[in-house]
Amino acid sequence: MEEHRDHATPREDERAPAPRHERRDEEGASAVEFALIAPLLFMLIFGIIYFGIAFLNLQTLRSSVREGGRAAAVGAPVETVRAKVDNAALGAIPDAGDVVVSRLCDGDESVGEDVTVSYDTRNLPEGGIVVTAPFLPAIHMTPIVSASFRCEV
Repeated sequence: MEEHRDHATPREDERAPAPRHERRDEEGASAVEFALIAPLLFMLIFGIIYFGIAFLNLQTLRSSVREGGRAAAVGAPVETVRAKVDNAALGAIPDAGDVVVSRLCDGDESVGEDVTVSYDTRNLPEGGIVVTAPFLPAIHMTPIVSASFRCEV
């Protein structure tokens, strides 16, 4: 049995490259596609980065207010609570006087009652937590960060 092979069609590895004039239509297409997609890609990337920074700032405030709430729950005076919040905020709170303590835990009648420590982010220098990503409008977030604990003393 003899193997029959059609010699009229070349194998894939023997095909001649496409003529130069046919490839010329495709040149630069990827650069144009990148130019169309790049702004959207950059907005997405920078948006993720700047929202991450804003979230980090918010988490720092939450953590510092929680620290002050723990101090308030064990009977610390208001000034000590504010100092704890200010120290834990790592400079994120410009004026510790804006930290609000709902009550003092100062005796047997306060045991089991809730004490709340809160901070209104509108007191920040920019009027809240601001996301300023390139190509996007500024986004202002103004949550009131609070932490509640039961009085232990």
